[in-house]
Parts: sequence; structure tokens; C-alpha cells
Amino acid sequence: MRSFGWLHFTDLHQGLDAQGWLWPGVREILLADLEKLHERCGPWDFVLFSGDLTQRAAPEEFDRLTQTLGQLWDHFKALGSNPSLLAVPGNHDLVRPDPRRPETLVLARWATYPEVQVEFWRDPSSPYRKLIDQAFANYSTWLKSQPFCALDLSPGLLPGDFSTVIQREGLRLGIVGLNSSFLQLTGADYEGKLAVDVRQLHAVCGGDGPAWVKNTDFSLLMTHHPPTWLSAEAREHFFAEVVPPGRFAAQVFGHMHEHMATTLSVGGAAPRRQIQGSSLFGLESFGDGKLDRRHGYAAGRITVDDRNEASLRLWPRVARKHAAGHWRIVQDLDAFELSDDQGTRPESLPFTRKPPPPPPRATVISSSPPPGSEPRTANSQVAPPPTLVTTKTGGGVDSGIFSITSRVQPPGAPYNQAWHIGRLEEERTALNYLDQPGAPVVLWGPEKFGKTWSAQYLTNCVLQQDGGDCRVIAINLDTFDHESRADYPSFIRELAFQIVGALGGPEDWVPTLWRTHGSVNQKLGRLMRENVLTMAHTRVIMALDRVDAVWGLPFKDDCFGMLRAWAQDERMAKLRFILGISTTPRRLIDRPTQSPFNLTPPIVLGDFTRPQIQELAQLYGLDWRDRDFDVLTDLIGGHPYLIRHVMHRANLVGAAGVNDLLDEGTSLFDDFLQRYARRLHNAPELLAGIRRLRSETLSELDPEISARLEAAGLAVEEKVGFYRLRYRLYERLRL
Repeated sequence: MRSFGWLHFTDLHQGLDAQGWLWPGVREILLADLEKLHERCGPWDFVLFSGDLTQRAAPEEFDRLTQTLGQLWDHFKALGSNPSLLAVPGNHDLVRPDPRRPETLVLARWATYPEVQVEFWRDPSSPYRKLIDQAFANYSTWLKSQPFCALDLSPGLLPGDFSTVIQREGLRLGIVGLNSSFLQLTGADYEGKLAVDVRQLHAVCGGDGPAWVKNTDFSLLMTHHPPTWLSAEAREHFFAEVVPPGRFAAQVFGHMHEHMATTLSVGGAAPRRQIQGSSLFGLESFGDGKLDRRHGYAAGRITVDDRNEASLRLWPRVARKHAAGHWRIVQDLDAFELSDDQGTRPESLPFTRKPPPPPPRATVISSSPPPGSEPRTANSQVAPPPTLVTTKTGGGVDSGIFSITSRVQPPGAPYNQAWHIGRLEEERTALNYLDQPGAPVVLWGPEKFGKTWSAQYLTNCVLQQDGGDCRVIAINLDTFDHESRADYPSFIRELAFQIVGALGGPEDWVPTLWRTHGSVNQKLGRLMRENVLTMAHTRVIMALDRVDAVWGLPFKDDCFGMLRAWAQDERMAKLRFILGISTTPRRLIDRPTQSPFNLTPPIVLGDFTRPQIQELAQLYGLDWRDRDFDVLTDLIGGHPYLIRHVMHRANLVGAAGVNDLLDEGTSLFDDFLQRYARRLHNAPELLAGIRRLRSETLSELDPEISARLEAAGLAVEEKVGFYRLRYRLYERLRL
């Protein structure tokens, strides 16, 4: 039995405010848990640290980082491990440059300057590359001096890029680290705007990334950001050139502060694995001084058994508060289904080269099972890894186009047709609207009520109906940064870039049209008519999520009026709209002739009904009785997200009923309620409103306050003008 073991740390944020007095306690429970975990899956060969080692990249923070890691490495050695540190920089590991510098301004619009991209990658002396080198200078200095890595690292184009190979008993494990943070130079929102380039991969791999990987048995890729943080164009490039199916055993990253792992296969191709790590020290402050804390890490192991069959396992760990009030680190059952040894089931791995034969072994009288393996008798055979359940996703009918390896879907996971709970009347109405021009589908429901999933289901149905000849433009308006919301021309230009990016159109479409005469509405209209709509033989579905984000902006009427004009323009008869909103439609209609929200009645996405809840329970394999469903709905009604949350936990822990899961002393709803509490404390007027709802059976609230609480799913109108708490769960909000 041959294997490679590692730990995955991410997002320590050394230097974060309050860390000085909170870290000693975290370190204590971390060291204790590492000792327990070492017995299960140690020893560890290396530590993957996927960025945000510091908070501001100051020299003194890197000095303290060395001290912090020194204490961990002393502990590793005492346990019997001496792993090598392999790190990539995160967006907090750079010193932010002056946002007014021309180079900073240009890099902030990376996708719009292809000529700058060419210069950036070709010329190390370009002002843009020099800016990046300066921003990461403190990180680079620390990396060269840190004493925790005994491996030879091959550097690359950008600070922090590297590759290395670990060899053991004829096996070669390749590890590649790429800087995904080089564009995140300011405090703006960069989700969907970053890039990772194949030239980074080639540079660390001797000029030929694919050949380098094929000279290993397995390879891991580490970045700081998940692929979702790349722009649409960069993401397409990343999946095609950097991580095509089968190249890497897994991509490991952080940034999101919580665990998640997916294995996705498309069209029968080799799967892509993504492993997201929990923050080692994640901390956010509430308005009332309360802290939202996230602490966790994971161990991993690739094992090759005596039959030359390879498998991958993870041991995810997360900090939870005990009922007694203290913190402890335990297995992460919220994000994973785990075995008795608190690790995931083995997942089969293919070799990237011809498997080397196992080395000859001497005959022994007895031996201990290797770390992480199941004990077996002297005459037993090694069992093959268990096969995970495979479900299919695709269009309105199970098409078998996609397959995802998973047994139970965690709440908040990406859309999966197999886990979609149909809303037959609402979906039938929406599809009828989509059959005809000028009839926008307005999906109205509180946050986390399934608007995004419903939009995905509807677009998949249209794709199937049109035989794949339609095109889909999916855009979340809440992701637009402050610069894009500064004024109407900036907003429309950003919308234009997003439309083109969603369709994979040529980069020069927008710059070319923006050099022509006319208003921004006219330019965007020409882009739609002359470029976008010509790409589809049938329909073009524009699915705009979080349209409420435009509400409150001074140009909302201009934007809404443009959408209404498009819906009624005969030249745009191919165009169909799906508009997701949480705010009540009547609030969005200041000017009836300038609004798309009154062209069709809104489609209300409310609570799951009892049959829908029972259908979901069957998917999770729960054999509950009527009283279990009664207890569940008495507390959380039919809230789609919370229902999934409870059932996911019940499946993982094997709960026969729901009473213990819903007990107020448990931590099942803590994160959900804390997020709401933080928002309420940042909005005193909403806090006052929710306090009234908790103290009165029915309350008459200011229309603005009631509308905002209703949009958040916290309140519901019982009778005209009078509101109550939507669910009894909200009585547990810590106000």
C-alpha cells in the first residue's frame, strides 16, 4: 500500500483584528484535533495552504505568520510528521496599489483590453507586470525565507506560481500552484472578474503543462479562488486549457471560508474534482459587536493499493460550539457524508500515466493496517472502493447529458435536475409565457426560495424544446461592482460586457458599438438586435437574477423602461425574459409604462407544500411519519432552503425523527439566523420592525419596512396592512 497524505489549510488572515486574542483558543483546539486526526490518516507529507495567509501583507504580519506556523510544525514533528509547506497567495497577501494608478485602472478592466493581456503575459518588464511584482513583493520575500518546505519548487510567471513533484516507491505526485489573485488589486467586488491563464501552467511546467502532468501518476492544482470567481471568458479558457477533464486529480482552493467538494462529469468525460477548504480563521463582525467565526481545515490522502488501484479520501474538520458553550473541532457533517473513521468514502482515481508496478515486498508475519484503511484479516482480500450513487441532470426530462457523483445534495448546492422539486402550476404558467414574445416571466419570492433553480429548470426546458438551438444569457445583477453602479452609462456598458461574456461572443463587440453615435440604450439595443439575437435560430432567454439590485439606483426607471421596450419590440421577437425578484412587484412599478413587471402577472414562489416536502424527504431517504412533518412545518413552514437543510442533516446523522434536530440547543440554524441578525443590526429600522413582530401577534408596519421584511422572507402579510413573523424559527433571532 502506497500513499500520499496532506493537510489543507486556507484563509488564516494573520493580522486580522481580534485574532490576537482569539487565536490562542483556536490554536488549542486545532492542535488537539490534529493529534486525533493524525491517528486516523497521518502521517502527512505536505501542507497545501491555498492563500490569504495574512490580512494586509504587511512585513510584520509575515513575521507573525512564521511564528504561528512554527508552532504548528513543532506539533507535526511531535506527532511523527514533517510536511513541506506549499502555498499560493490570496487576495489578502498583496499590498494594494494606488487605485488611481493607470496600471491599476487598466487591470481592473482586464477583460476589455486584450492587447494589455498580450503585453502582460509576453513582457515581464511591462508596467502591468511590474505592478503585480510590487504588490506581492512582501509575500515573495517571505516565501523565499520560510523554513517549512524541503521540496524543490519551480517558479513561474507570477509571484507564487510553482510546481513540484513528490516521489514515493515508484509513484510521482505532481503539485501545481497558480496565482489567481493578481487581478484583485482593490477592495471592489471581483466575483466573476478574475483570470487564470494556461501560460502560468506552462511556465511552471518547463514550457509544456500537459506533458509535465503526463509524467506524473496524479497531479493536484491549487489556487486561491474557485472557478466561479473567474470571468466568463477566463472560466471557459480555464476549463478548456488549464483543467480539461482528466488532467488533475483535483483542484484545491479556499477563499469562500467553508467546505465543499464536487465531482462533476460532463457528457461521459473524465470528472473534474473541486475541493474547497474551510477558513482556518474566518471572522466577521456584526453591528452589535457579535462575531461570525469560521474555523476549519481538512486532511486528504491518495492511496494506491496492492492491485494498483488508486483512490482519494478527505477528512474535513470544522469548529462548532458545544451545547456547554465551548468551541471544539469535529467532523464536518454539514458538507459531507462521512464514514465511521470520519473520512469520505474512497473515490476511484485514474492514473495519468501507465501505473508503475508495486515494489516487491518481503513476507511478513503480521503488519498494522496503513493509516486511513480498514483493518482486515490475514486471508482477506482488499475490497474495491465503494461505488458512489450517480444521478443525472439536464433538461426538463432526464437527458443524461451531465452526471454528478454525490449521494445527498447539501443545501445551497448548484442546480441539479435530480433534486429539483417541481412547482407544476407555476412552471406550466412560466413556460406558457416563454412561448410568446412580450410576456416576461417574473419569479417573485423571498431569498433562498428557489428562484435561481426555477430559472435554471425553465431554461433547460426551453433548451430541450428548441433542440438546443436557443441561447441563454444568465446574469446576476447583484454582482455588479460599485464602479458599474456609479451611473447609468457605466451600468449599461457592464451589462453589455456580461451579455457578450455569457454568450461567448467576440470581445470587440462592445468596444466597436460604443464608438458609434447614440445613447447607451441605443447602443445596447443594436448589440442585441445585430449580434446577440442572430446567434440563435429560435429563442434567446435572458435570465436576470436579483433584478431588485437596481431598485434604489437613480437610473432604475431608465433600466426598467429599456427592458420593457425590448419585450415589446417586434424586432426582438426572439427575446424572452426571466426576471427574479424578492421585492414585491408593486414596489418596482413607480411608472407603469416604464416597467416590465406589469406586463404579466408575477409567478409567486412560496413555501413548499406538504406533498412537495414529502417528495423531498423521499429523495433524502427519510422514512418520516406525519408527526415529524408536523413538527418540521410548525417551526420553519415550507421554507425550501431550510427544509433541505434539515433533511440533509437528518440523512447524514441517521436521524429517525426531527425533534432532536430542531431542538433550540443544537447549532442547526445558527449560521442562517446569524446572517439575518447581522443584516438586521446593520439596519436599525428593520431591527425595530422585527422586534415589533416578535412582541405582537399582528403588527401594522411602515410600508417600506414591511416590504423589505417581506422580501427577506422574515414577515408575511396576514391581512391587508397587518404582518406577522413568517416562521416560528425567527423567534430565536438574537436581537
